[in-house]
Amino acid sequence: MGATLLALSACGGTEIGTQNNCSSSADCAGHDNNEIGQGGSAGSGATTAPPGSPAPSGSPSVPPASGQWPPPDQPPSASPVPPAPSSVPVPPKSSKPAQVPQAPLVRWKGDLVLRSNGEPQGWWLDRDEPAPGVPGDIGLSCDCHPGAIEGMALVAWKGAQPPGRQDCAASKGQLVEHTLAVRAGDTVCLTTTQGRLGSLTVTAVLGPAEFLVTVTVWNG
Repeated sequence: MGATLLALSACGGTEIGTQNNCSSSADCAGHDNNEIGQGGSAGSGATTAPPGSPAPSGSPSVPPASGQWPPPDQPPSASPVPPAPSSVPVPPKSSKPAQVPQAPLVRWKGDLVLRSNGEPQGWWLDRDEPAPGVPGDIGLSCDCHPGAIEGMALVAWKGAQPPGRQDCAASKGQLVEHTLAVRAGDTVCLTTTQGRLGSLTVTAVLGPAEFLVTVTVWNG
């Protein structure tokens, strides 16, 4: 037993628990050289790793298998942020109350002929368009008053410019005449049966009982 342990010690202990018949150090050296020749040239440093063992440190990294995403050595990309929906500007609401459309100030304006052949003839002025009337809001009751016109309520206008509605409204207290003598160029303020204000300008005197006039009727 002692001889066997000494022989193993002299042979470098390469095979523990087995007998080696080398009888001298020269025999052990030859045995070692024989083992080196079988396992590869001494000092080559090449080492064959058994199957399934991990790769030694310092070896190049192996790319991931096809279809693997994301790669192990790269962080996953951030999720894309959807764009914010475009906002449509809303016009600010007006703080002013809605205005009710008002009727035009002038209800009607145009030319009329006032005449009489012995019978009353005239015009109603409260219609959308003047309509023939007997005697009407303005006209002639007969041919017995040469150069005169008749109406519901009349007053001569003395201003240099044709009157507006406010001008005739200021003269409303004087609208008491029913027959008024006129000449070409004269202007008269008048009222209708329904209380509207108006004006009349004599543009031509065609005969003792025939006049061409321009009439304006205002609303209100």
